[in-house]
Amino acid sequence: MIFQMLISIVVLIGLSLVSATWLSAISIFGARPDLGLLAVVWLAYRNGPIEGSSAAFVSGLFDDAMSAAPLGFNAAVKTMVAWIASFLHGSVHLDRILMPFLVGAAATFIKALWSTMLSFLFGGKLESYDFMGRALYIEAAYNAVLAPILFAVLGGIFSLIDAHRHGSK
Repeated sequence: MIFQMLISIVVLIGLSLVSATWLSAISIFGARPDLGLLAVVWLAYRNGPIEGSSAAFVSGLFDDAMSAAPLGFNAAVKTMVAWIASFLHGSVHLDRILMPFLVGAAATFIKALWSTMLSFLFGGKLESYDFMGRALYIEAAYNAVLAPILFAVLGGIFSLIDAHRHGSK
């Protein structure tokens, strides 16, 4: 379990770096895909609330260190998204396209809602999403389109890791 958690954290941090750097090139109105968020959702679905939320918290702290947000802001948002996504663990079957598409979009709106609530708690001094603006919906569309691809890639990677670990015992 510890090995799996470390791999999960490394994957989350790597995807967060890719989102923050390379995917900035395809941003539209400041919106870009959040691969770290999608990976958090997939990990929480696959591994349940404890491992998913723990990995989300650590990767959120990394995001906080890379951004101007107060320490703990992204960690709290990602942890809450992972916790909500973990309700799917064992109760919903994720097909290859439709469910990841819907879950990717829903995760973006949950992230926006939690970000806005935390911003409100901090007296509105933190940047939050504009629910009437274009950026939120563009990010949701990006995440919805990329979720089936990323979920398939993560499923393949973690299946190989599991097969290697069980084969080497």
